[in-house]
Amino acid sequence: MTDQKNPWTTLSTKRFYECPYLSTDEDLVLHRSGKIHAYTALRFRIHGVAVLPILADGSTVLVGQYRYLSQQFTWELPRGSGPLDSSPLDTAHRELEEEAGLAKGNWLEVFRLLVSPGITDEWAPCFVAWNLDDVTAERPIEEELTLRRLPFRDLVEAASSGSILDAASVATILAVQYRAVAGLLPTDLQTILNNQF
Repeated sequence: MTDQKNPWTTLSTKRFYECPYLSTDEDLVLHRSGKIHAYTALRFRIHGVAVLPILADGSTVLVGQYRYLSQQFTWELPRGSGPLDSSPLDTAHRELEEEAGLAKGNWLEVFRLLVSPGITDEWAPCFVAWNLDDVTAERPIEEELTLRRLPFRDLVEAASSGSILDAASVATILAVQYRAVAGLLPTDLQTILNNQF
């Protein structure tokens, strides 16, 4: 597709639901072809972050929890959310400390992913963090989490084999692995991960 301009004109929006996290709308849109189409839109009021912590020995931490909506136990990177008017980096710091008991250190935003661009406008900023300090995790009482520490090379295998199902986790792990193999990471992080390949 060579024309990357917006082909849609919004004719009307009908709101069905809203809460602190999102709103659900039906937009009536006109395509430049002349066709009118109804679009269901989930418009988020939060961003969801993912953090890949890299420890000094090249290992990392996964968080295991039972996810209500998917009705299954999943392994993921530390994840969480914050309001759109807050800093994604601040949200990532808070979530890594709450879920994994890790804080401070060096941080790099890997990318901002579109979560499901056909139906939602949600962005997911994804980070890698290293040179971290151990702190006492203070989790909300409703978060029942299991932590698993494993070498980064095993994490890459888990992401590649489908053992990790969370899209932002898989994308972040594989992007950091690619950058490590290509020598594109900050020097101190590169040195830590060089031992994993």
